[in-house]
Amino acid sequence: GECLLQPDFSVGLLRAAKDIGINTAVESMAFAKYETIDRLLPYLDTYLLDIKHTNAKKHKEFTGHENDRMLENAVRIAMSKKTELIIRVPVIPGFNDTEREILDIAQFAENLSGVKQIHILPYHAFGKGKYEGLGRNYPMGDVKGPSSTQMQLFKDMIEKETSLHCQIGG
Repeated sequence: GECLLQPDFSVGLLRAAKDIGINTAVESMAFAKYETIDRLLPYLDTYLLDIKHTNAKKHKEFTGHENDRMLENAVRIAMSKKTELIIRVPVIPGFNDTEREILDIAQFAENLSGVKQIHILPYHAFGKGKYEGLGRNYPMGDVKGPSSTQMQLFKDMIEKETSLHCQIGG
């Protein structure tokens, strides 16, 4: 779920967790206003931020919204130094699964202040059954996820071309 839709509850929950020594993390696309995100940062150990593409036009075609705010928020979260920022990239066939596109994201991540890790996640059709159960067409059709060989090639390329530690999955 998107915790940033309920910032008051999320801040309270994260603060309570931190108070009793629980390690805190959030996974988000950072689509919210930065002011909302900034309220969570003091209580977050790790921010796992999904970046699917650096190209705004292609991002909008695929997801329905532009990515300018998300990329800008990534820069601001990194510069805040309030949390460990890890970039996650869902590798989606036909959308962002070329070496150039993956490397563009990795280089963007490398330039974020303090970011040391990037996780590349092979696309999977886990949601397909839910759509079928609702009698709806799955928007991704029968797209097959990237092979483990292709994921390893992306990992090797990222670690060769950037200073980031790259993990498959996460």
